Formats: sequence, C-alpha cells, structure tokens
Amino acid sequence: MPDKYSRQTKVIGKIKGTIAIVGLGALGSVAANLLARSGLNLILIDRDLVELTNLQRQLYNEDQINQSKAIATKNNLQKINSKIKITPLAIHLNQNNIKELKKANIILDCTDNLQTRFLINDYAKKNKIPWIYSAAIKTSGYVMPILQKPNYPCLSCFLKPANLETCETSGVLNTITNAIASIQTTLAIKILKKQPTPPNLYHLDIYKPELKTIKIKQNKSCPTCNNQYNYLNQKNTTIKFCSSSRYQFKTTLTIKQIKEKIKHLKPTEDEVSIQTKDLIAFKDKRILIKAKDEKQAQSIFSKLIGN
Repeated sequence: MPDKYSRQTKVIGKIKGTIAIVGLGALGSVAANLLARSGLNLILIDRDLVELTNLQRQLYNEDQINQSKAIATKNNLQKINSKIKITPLAIHLNQNNIKELKKANIILDCTDNLQTRFLINDYAKKNKIPWIYSAAIKTSGYVMPILQKPNYPCLSCFLKPANLETCETSGVLNTITNAIASIQTTLAIKILKKQPTPPNLYHLDIYKPELKTIKIKQNKSCPTCNNQYNYLNQKNTTIKFCSSSRYQFKTTLTIKQIKEKIKHLKPTEDEVSIQTKDLIAFKDKRILIKAKDEKQAQSIFSKLIGN
C-alpha cells in the first residue's frame, strides 16, 4: 500500500506535531486543510458560524451554513485524514481559556481582529510558544513568524492598536487568502523541522504580483518583550464580528437557562449552540446578537436575556 505522505517526505522528510489554529475563516480553513493533509494534529478554535458570504473563500459547503466553524472544519478534515487528532473548540479565545494553546507546538493566527492577535502575542511570549501572524485584505496580505528567541521581535514591536479595514468593508480576493495561508503553513512546517526561519515580515500583493521581505527588529521599549503582558489582564468587552453585523456578549447563564428564556421563539439546536433569527447562544456562555449597531444589540440582549 502506498504511503499517504510519500510525495511530501521526498521534499521535507517526516513531520509530526500539533498546530493550534485561531480563526477558521479564509486563512484558517485553508491552513487547516493543508496541515491535515500533511498529517499534523490540529486544535481548531473559532467563535463564529458558517455564513453564505464565507463560501467565496472559506472551505465550507452550502449545507454547513449556520454550523459552528470549528465543528464543520473538523467534520470536513476527518474525511480527508481520519488518522490525525483534531480538537474543535467553538469558543471566543480570551484570558480565561487561552491555556488551550499550551497544548500546541505552534500557533497560527488566522483571526480578524487585533485584540485577539495581541492576546496571542502576550501568551505565546510568556509561555515561549512560536506563532505565526497572518492577515489579508483586498489583494494583499502579511505573514510573519514570531519566534521566542533572545532579541527576536514580537508583534507589539512593530504593530500598534488601530481601526483597520475588514473583509466586510473592503472585500478580499480568495486567491490572496489561499496564498497567505500557504506561506503561513510552509513557515509552520519549517519551524517544526527546526529549520532556519528569520523573523521577517512578508508582504504579498497577488494582483501585481509582488512579494516584499521586510526586516523587523526588536523594539527595546516593547511592553511584551519587557514581560508586561497587558492583554492577558484585560477584561472582555463587546466585540463586533468582521464577517457580519453580529455583536458578542458574555453571560453567566447556562445554555439551558437561555433556552428557557427564548423558548417562545422556537430556537433550533446543534451540538454547541441554540439559535433564533437574531440570537445565537453557545455552551461557553457567549451570545451573538444580530443588529444594525451596538445600541440595538444591547437592547435585544436586555429584552431577551436580561441585564
């Protein structure tokens, strides 16, 4: 019987390890697919559900709309490689559950917000876990390996909090998300193989096409590099999702209690959530509200769940 990985081992030899992927959208679903086919174990983390607009660039099917991305990705990948271990976590990564990343050899940032990226940066630095930053918008994207070595830069050395464009407001080509995810996956394999991986920031514009390598130096006044892990100590706030007009809230209620409160709306259920037209409640005590703005979301939350 032929070896499943024979074409791969001719190039890089055998590889093994566990990769945590935070965010299973355009970048994360592609990276997960490539890594599963490479025979690596996966921890899949995503707080969101599959939407129709995701299908242009994310590896989901029409019959998976409204399913948890973490569960849907696991189901897809298990059909591709039944021998690897896949752990799906339908959670919003925060200060309370980020310890799940400690089980990984490498973390891939495939998120859509800087808050989570800086949180990963702090945690990875504190626990000496290598991770890879990635982002894509319109026709271009960035990738950078962040390694926990003396005098090596971290994310906070060059990137600061800002209001950035999102795929919802500016759009994105599916070719750039596939390309950035492929570069990110390749870097992860190099790190697992302990091959030289300089801490460069790579910028690709796929429409030109043009690839730039930007050398990043450690910022000696960087708070994270000086062991000030500010994002690990911040409290959760209301979060707006990139992919839709949804706002996330935390609650102390169990999913059973929430179900009782909204039973008049006849919610549907799956293995990780209950859903109505404008509300999705998860087992990890998160609630997503669909609304035109945060004020309306707060009003719906108060009306259906209570303060």
